Amino acid sequence: MPPTSAIDLIRVGLPAGSFDAAAKVLSLTVDELAAKLGISPRTIRDQRKKKVRLSSENSEKLVRIARIQTLARSIFSTDAAVAEWLNAPAPALNGIKPIDLIDTDTGAREIEAVLHGIAYGNVM
Repeated sequence: MPPTSAIDLIRVGLPAGSFDAAAKVLSLTVDELAAKLGISPRTIRDQRKKKVRLSSENSEKLVRIARIQTLARSIFSTDAAVAEWLNAPAPALNGIKPIDLIDTDTGAREIEAVLHGIAYGNVM
């Protein structure tokens, strides 16, 4: 997705139901994904129930995970393989699971750097 489109979506707010799709692709529950992103699971449940849009802050977090998932999917063969990699300790991240760094933009950038390294054969 072009950055300007992502920015527009973030500003308007993604539908709360988008969380379900993202969680499913990553083999997480909605509550697990919310916790990984530093969002109250109750907030997500309430917003889904009311069928409202996510805040721009929470939308940005969801776009962040989608960006990483898309990059990882271009490297790994399946969504299951992406989920497995995100949930396994990564030597290039000092043994930290990539999913545990997803709550900050800096962590996301580190994950992306590792994925680029894998794609170009620079990371073990």
